[in-house]
Amino acid sequence: MPQISVKARAGLTDAIIKTLAFFSLYGIPLTSRRIWELLYETKAEFAEVEQNLRRLSSAGTIEAIGAFYALKPWDQRQYEQNNLDLLKRWKLVRKYQRLLATLPFTQCVCVINSIAIGSVKAESDIDFFVITKADRLYIVRSIIILIFKLLGVYKNRTHIANRFCFGFYVSEYNLRLEHLLLKPDDPYFAFWLATILPLDGFDTYQNLIHANPWLKSYFPNFDPIQRRAYLGGLVNSGLKKFLELLLAVPAFLIEPLARFVHIRHTFNLPENRWSTSSTVANKHMLKLHALDPRQKIRDDFFRVISQTPKPEKLESDKSIL
Repeated sequence: MPQISVKARAGLTDAIIKTLAFFSLYGIPLTSRRIWELLYETKAEFAEVEQNLRRLSSAGTIEAIGAFYALKPWDQRQYEQNNLDLLKRWKLVRKYQRLLATLPFTQCVCVINSIAIGSVKAESDIDFFVITKADRLYIVRSIIILIFKLLGVYKNRTHIANRFCFGFYVSEYNLRLEHLLLKPDDPYFAFWLATILPLDGFDTYQNLIHANPWLKSYFPNFDPIQRRAYLGGLVNSGLKKFLELLLAVPAFLIEPLARFVHIRHTFNLPENRWSTSSTVANKHMLKLHALDPRQKIRDDFFRVISQTPKPEKLESDKSIL
């Protein structure tokens, strides 16, 4: 293996610490492969990342147990419970995956937020991101609300845990999300986009990633092809096409009215007018976010980074002693 220069090693060290810092906010360790894939603002070979991880764990900068790494020791019992809670929610997702993929006028449905990041609590819901066909966003939302309420798995104000939450929709020609980024930096939204998991419509998912080239500046090693593993089995595309043909005229006629009703209802809710809200509701996007945590997460992220000693600093402190 080629030797890494001191300058390059320092840059790689910073990148590893930044990636681990983000996930430390959720109390979860990472494998070396996941650290490499989500290496923050630095391109490197996987072997280089592994070499640095061993060096950092030997220096006491990071914790290492088995195949997992973190900035600080994690509660193993809590982590195991987290994995059980994740598995429970994934079983529910898999139960309805074919139905999700067969919904008319959808191009792609993705699991997002806590499940995609890998950190859930007992009270966590299951969040989805939906890409629809053009001029069908609010028909799709209406169908989703109707079906999943009838199935008893749609989230409401009194039933949240293990319920489905469809809080983010975009149309297929509105995949550029850069305008949603906080300035000057938005680590949460970058990790959010890099961790979403497509359940169907992989070509559309790839279009989403390609429409947001800024993501590569955050994660140069990221490769969307790795997300293929989360796709389900064969979808009855014939049934989906039949439903879209059957509903084509009604959808064309009802979409403008559905859009008006949904947007009006969205902004009639007081929480969507709070100062903490980043809710968007228009023809091409519906993003429900009354309490946007991104600024706090950004502050916590950089605070953790600043408080993490570098290996060179540790060595310097030892030499003084």
